[in-house]
Amino acid sequence: MPHKILVVDDEPHIRDTLEKGLTMMGYTCRTAKDGEEALERLASEFFDIVIADIRMPHMDGMALLRTIRQEHRDVDVIMMTGFGEEHTYMEVIEAGATDFIAKPFRYEELQAKVKRVSRERTLRAELLYLSLHDSLTGLFNRRFLYQKLQEEVERAKRQRRDLAMIIMDVDHFKEYNDLRGHLEGDQLLAGLSQILTSSIRQNVDTVYRYGGDEFAILLIEADISQARSIAERIRRAFEAKKIDHCTLSLGVAQLLPNGSPEDLIRTADEAMYRAKRAGGNRVEEAGLSTPAP
Repeated sequence: MPHKILVVDDEPHIRDTLEKGLTMMGYTCRTAKDGEEALERLASEFFDIVIADIRMPHMDGMALLRTIRQEHRDVDVIMMTGFGEEHTYMEVIEAGATDFIAKPFRYEELQAKVKRVSRERTLRAELLYLSLHDSLTGLFNRRFLYQKLQEEVERAKRQRRDLAMIIMDVDHFKEYNDLRGHLEGDQLLAGLSQILTSSIRQNVDTVYRYGGDEFAILLIEADISQARSIAERIRRAFEAKKIDHCTLSLGVAQLLPNGSPEDLIRTADEAMYRAKRAGGNRVEEAGLSTPAP
């Protein structure tokens, strides 16, 4: 998907020229006549890159740049200025701009700078994805679980909402791996990840690969009863696959009023191990168990 660019300049012909040129390059482009209008657009639409003139009425480019750095930190900003104006390249870069272009500029120079910024944004997005996701299943990884859990525990306490967690482990996975090989084992985990993502509320709950064959689910505004119901649905769906002797042991827990992120993980983890010690293929929570039918 092409990056979206906002051009900010008080001169109509500059706005029109840049909009036409950037559109020909394949970018989605919008315009604003000054810094105030630019901030209004940024508040209602997402833009990847802002190209702004320094000298504008009402709010100049440097004031706009400072505000963007405070309120829209993920946006890259390329500043434009005429020769001989008071701000130097270093001043603009140190203020937070990604790049700087002098007026009058050549089309080739603008194209090169925008392409460079666009490539760097794509690379950053790819690196961020890799840092937060498991490469085999595409699920979020353990690192992001701890980050997200901290945020959700704080939100749940602040808003006095429920928060529940499921941790699960594949029963007899080591034996399956030894017998079938790691490729088959990877396919089993990938198939389980599909069951998990189809069992939760999209854009609400989140699934994580917690360890080798361990997975975790954060359930937003869900109590222990709802978590148990979802865990049972997952257990039955995986059991129905009839993958040799592999089943699931699942532990469910709910955040207590004075509980911490560590407490929630520990309680769910302990429940999962109780399920495994009891023979697997079951859901455990708070000392209660549901054996397989």
